[in-house]
Amino acid sequence: MSDDVLRATVATATHDLSNAIGAVVNYTTFLTEDLTRSGAAPEYLPHLQSAAERALALVAGLAAALARDAERD
Repeated sequence: MSDDVLRATVATATHDLSNAIGAVVNYTTFLTEDLTRSGAAPEYLPHLQSAAERALALVAGLAAALARDAERD
């Protein structure tokens, strides 16, 4: 993997990871607020699960890309 490809991969994954983690943070905030106001909180739980799974997949992808790059050296 060239340095440019690695940089692009890391940049894309960083952006996507930031979005996924932002979703977890936002839905957690919504959930916390709704727990005190209504019964709608369970609607947010699948969003939290999905966002967390996306974040974990992105981290795994970054680790794999870095491992492939290390093997090249």
